[in-house]
Amino acid sequence: MSNSGDTTGSPEPSKSGEIQENQPGFFMRSTIASFRLKFPTVKNIETSKLYDWIKPSSSRSVLILDARPEEEYAISHIEGAERVDFETENLTELSESIREKLEDKPNPTVVCYCSIGYRSSALASRLQEFQQSSGQDNVPEVYNLAGSLFQWANERRPMVDGEGRPTVYAHPYSAVWGKLLDEPLRKP
Repeated sequence: MSNSGDTTGSPEPSKSGEIQENQPGFFMRSTIASFRLKFPTVKNIETSKLYDWIKPSSSRSVLILDARPEEEYAISHIEGAERVDFETENLTELSESIREKLEDKPNPTVVCYCSIGYRSSALASRLQEFQQSSGQDNVPEVYNLAGSLFQWANERRPMVDGEGRPTVYAHPYSAVWGKLLDEPLRKP
């Protein structure tokens, strides 16, 4: 059994590189639920939905924002994700950058993630509030990735490191929160 707080006993990383659909364990589900209570206006999506949305055949145009510091992003991130400071004060600049990247694209969507979902929920909430208060038209839908990178990694979904090389490792964030990440996936 894994030490990730996952009562389902997550398996070791797949040698074949296959995605391992699994339900989050009790502690991960509890953590996700607490973030949903803290950020009730933020829409959440499951990792499987994001995985479908980023496929070339998807009808969505997705911009993925990684709300973690550079040292975490360098260990691993979802391919194509752009790192942003979740505490950025310049939401005008961030919102403009998002608008430019998704302009004239079908079903524009922003998905924020971090390690487990707190920082990305905070960013998604602030982006939503900014878009509403600024009266912008044609704003993209903004989501938080439920379970964030830890859930993505625990399901053995593809990630890359700071050099763009495939990796299975993730930055554990801290000794406590890192327990939500399957032990063999924690970058030593």
